Amino acid sequence: MAASGRMDSWPTPDGAPGVALAAAADRECRRIAHALADSRHRHTAIHRARKAIRMLRALLGLLQASLHGADRAQLQRIDARLKRLCRSLSPLRDAHVATLTAAALDEATPTAARDTLAVLLALQREAATQAALLQDPGFTGRRHAISALREAMADLPWATLDARTARQAIERSQRRVERAARRAENSPTALLRHRWRRRLRRLRLQLEALDALTGADDGGRAAKGSARHALKRQTDRLGQLQDVQLMCRLARQLDAVRGDPHLRAVLSAALRRARREFAATR
Repeated sequence: MAASGRMDSWPTPDGAPGVALAAAADRECRRIAHALADSRHRHTAIHRARKAIRMLRALLGLLQASLHGADRAQLQRIDARLKRLCRSLSPLRDAHVATLTAAALDEATPTAARDTLAVLLALQREAATQAALLQDPGFTGRRHAISALREAMADLPWATLDARTARQAIERSQRRVERAARRAENSPTALLRHRWRRRLRRLRLQLEALDALTGADDGGRAAKGSARHALKRQTDRLGQLQDVQLMCRLARQLDAVRGDPHLRAVLSAALRRARREFAATR
């Protein structure tokens, strides 16, 4: 796969996929609500909720191409609310990712430094989670929000999405990936790379959603699986670098790290290694 994420051809859905995608969207709403209610596995549940929100927004992105006027405006309002919900969980997910990334630093990192960073970041993660739960106990407010959005989405005209407009939506996502790739390669900032990763991921999710609704012979399934794997490989490549960047950014906010030149040096070395590995996999 080229850096932009382009494939030789994209799968074209047969028939009218809109009704089936409506059912898929409803399932994602239920997954979000279930994850937000999971108090036993809070950190992994937040991750599950955000994954389901991303899939739901990808489904809405497919539908948007078929809507106009008031229907499109309603979809955009729903999508904006989902985006805010996902962003409200981002600091909690970031704190968890930073903790896991620190604990998984390779053997080039001294064990004592790795353990210290993981403990400090875990404490930061717990503080952030408790603060969020004080503001929204049991994530009740967020769960009510997704319930309201589920009702609003049921009223969207999903049946208007046909094979042609689904293909147009995929092509639009492909163009957005290519633009994001060019910008990130011309100006390799963390922000532009993150945008590139988000757009790669959305395209992969949309392809997965449509592939689940279309029949194919073994050769077709293999080709589609290869395309999705290539997108995931590129997404993961960006994600590995971004996870280390995130860990370093959050760790450097801690007084215990800012005041310890050894820990700061460990973070700098980890970031240099991550950048080298990213460059080596181009």
